[in-house]
Formats: sequence, C-alpha cells, structure tokens
Amino acid sequence: MNLHGQQTNLKPPSILARLARIAVLVVLLGAAWLVFSYRDTIWSRVSSVLAATAGDPVPTAELVREPFQLAVPAIGEIVGLDSVPVPTPSTPAGSLKVAWLVAEGSFVQSGDPVIRFDPTDARLNLERSQNTLQANQERTGITTSKQATDEKVLTLDRTDAELEYDYAMTVLPQDETIFSKWDIIEAQINAGFAKERIDFLRNKARTQQRIARSDQQILAIERNKAQSEIGTARQTLNSLELLTPSEGLVLYRRERRRDPQVGDESQPGQVLLEVVDLRTLQARIYVLERDAGSLAKGQEVLIQLDAIPEKQFLGVIRNVSAMAQSLERNSPLRYFACEVTISDPGEDLRRIRPGMALRADVIMERYESCFVVPTPAVTFRDKENLVYIRQADTFVSKPVEIGLSTHGQITILQGVEEGQMIALRNPFETRKLALPDFSKGAAGEQGGRGGPGKGGMMRMIIH
Repeated sequence: MNLHGQQTNLKPPSILARLARIAVLVVLLGAAWLVFSYRDTIWSRVSSVLAATAGDPVPTAELVREPFQLAVPAIGEIVGLDSVPVPTPSTPAGSLKVAWLVAEGSFVQSGDPVIRFDPTDARLNLERSQNTLQANQERTGITTSKQATDEKVLTLDRTDAELEYDYAMTVLPQDETIFSKWDIIEAQINAGFAKERIDFLRNKARTQQRIARSDQQILAIERNKAQSEIGTARQTLNSLELLTPSEGLVLYRRERRRDPQVGDESQPGQVLLEVVDLRTLQARIYVLERDAGSLAKGQEVLIQLDAIPEKQFLGVIRNVSAMAQSLERNSPLRYFACEVTISDPGEDLRRIRPGMALRADVIMERYESCFVVPTPAVTFRDKENLVYIRQADTFVSKPVEIGLSTHGQITILQGVEEGQMIALRNPFETRKLALPDFSKGAAGEQGGRGGPGKGGMMRMIIH
C-alpha cells in the first residue's frame, strides 16, 4: 500500500537473473582457488618476464693509429703590426744629444743606421783619460827609479854603519892603565852610536819599502781607473750609432705631439723611433682560465678571422699574462691574455685591420701517431693506467702510457698494438647509474690554471 492508501503489486526477480548471479559467483570462487593453488608457478613466470637479462655485453672497438692534436679554443682581436723600438743606450754621460735622424717613413734593412748621437763629449773624455793614463805611466817610471835609488843609498849607508860598528868594536879600549877613562867612555859611546845607526837604517829601509808599495798601489789604482774610463769612453763612442735590428718602416715616437729633432737631449732608455715590420701582424687572444693550464710561450695558434673566413692563419704565442682577468664587469669568467705573432698574413695584409674579431685554437699537443679511445676505456688504478684487450672469450689487462685527455676521450701512446679489440669500459666492474657530481665541475672551473683533462674543455682536431 502506498502513502495514499493505494495497493501496489511487486514483481519477484526472474529466474534467469538469479542463475546469472550464481554463475558469476561460482567463476570468481574457482578463479580464486586456482590462483591460490598455483601461486608459486605464476609468480616465478611473472618474475622471469619482468627481470633484466643476466648478460650485459661489453662494447669493444678496434684500435687504429692516427695523427691527432689537442687544442684549446680562444677568442680575440687583431691589435696591429709588430714594431721594434730603438731605445737610447745607457752611457756614463747620461743624456745624449741627437746629431742625426733617419727620415720618418724610410724603409730600412736590418743593420742600417737610424740614429747618431753627438760624439764630442765622449771624444773629450777619451782624450782626457788617455792623457791621464800616459801621465800615470810616466809617474810610475819616475817613482820606480827613485825608489830603486833610495834603496841603493840605504844599502850603502847600512854597509858603512856596519863597518864603523865592527871597527869600533875591534879597537874598543878597555885597559884603564893604558887609556884614560874618558877615552874608554868615548869609544863605548861611538860603538853604541854605530849600533843605533844600523838599527835606524834597517827600520828606515822597512818604512821606505812600505811607502814605496803604497805609492805603487796608488799609481796602480789611478792607472786602472784611467784604463776603465778609456774603455767606457770607447764603448760610448761605439754605441753612439744605433742600428735597426730588423727591416721595416721607420716611425717617430712623438712626445707631447712633437717630433724628435737634431739637437734634442735623449735620456737612457728613451725611444725616439720604432721600426714597423710590415710582414708580421700582432693579435691578442683570450683563453678561459680553466683551459689555460698548459699555456706557454712558443705554442702554435690557428687563427680564423671573421672578416676573412676562407683562410686560416698561423700564429705563435710570444707572451702570456701572469694573471687571469674578467673581460666584462661582474662576469664570473676569467681569461688569460696572450700576445700572438701572425707570421703568414701574405697578400691579405692589406685587408686586415686592427680591431678585427677572431677565433683561435691554441695547439697544446700534437701527436704524429696515437690511439684515441673513450675515457671509460682506461682504468686508473694506483700508479698504473690499464686497458682491457679482448682475447678469445675473455679480456686481458694491459698497462699503457697515456697522453693528454679531454672530456670524453683520451689518447694512448704506448702499450697496445694496432688492430687489437679494446673494451670501451672495464668488463670486470658492474656499471652503476649515478648522477654527475656538479660540484666537481664547479670546482674545476674555479681551479685556476688546472691541467688539461681536469675540468678544462679542449677541442680535438684530427687530421
């Protein structure tokens, strides 16, 4: 009966619906019983499907010798032509007066005179020193003769005194019965006087010898001084003509917008002119601090100018800065500056201008023949570097000598032979998946002039 008092007829569920429910329940119960009964077999099969393969193949590669070189990238610019300054020589006279100058813009060859200084003062000094030396030599001769004469006179006086003493002692009266007391006393006084005279002359000879040695030493000092002044004056005269050390174009070095002129006083070390070598260009390159571990004077540099992309120029480092500096304000990147001489501009010299941007590769090492393999192929153990060579179905370790390395690759110089199959990783170690340690990379970047392969990014060029 509903809420309004009306009667409703409810239909019972059909027989088919009941049978369907019973069938589903029976199937579920059967499945649960089967899973419970065969749970071990099912679990083993699922595990075998989901498990990784037991064998992990080791990659290998054939060793092939090839020429190889390691390079460090750099940026930079052209700074101008190479010039050789001609400084004023240092002389005892101090400043020198210019007597002649080669004309600016002249082309000179190596060894040509470019500056001559006034030799008047140097010639006067030379003549004065020569006169002093000649006077010293004359004084030395006179002094030597006088000393020899004085020595002979002293020898004669001493001989005479000795004879007088011997005679006085021989005839010395002693018998008071024959000689008076006055005669005896007078004879003794004469003998004592002769003895004192001998001692006096002996001491005088020694004193005279000391004086003679002192006079000779003074004369020798004056003679050496005069000879030194003569040598200095001659050296000054020989250095009053300056020769150019190389061929090129002469340009004046102006001070306060004034050209050097004849009659000017030039101080020692002052540069009045310079010779510009029209065959050689200068460039300045900048190498990142982390890559500059093996930078040195004399290393080759391959230069590519942005304005002349079709040609590559060869340069040589002639100077490396002592400290790394930032190129931009507040920049964390620091660079070492290198002065580079470009020796082969050729006909392109007219197209090259100071300030042109360039890209360069500094050649750190060049190997005529070596093996290049991935870094994981070499195992570093204690003081040995090991690689693993495939022999039949196994691998055999071999100690090798390695060269410079870069990120990801390393060079092998000795220890293996061409054609052998090398394992690209240690076949006896299980590989582990791990995230890279970024702190080491940051430390390597801040490590200053670290060696290659220790945080520095090198560029490899294979010919």
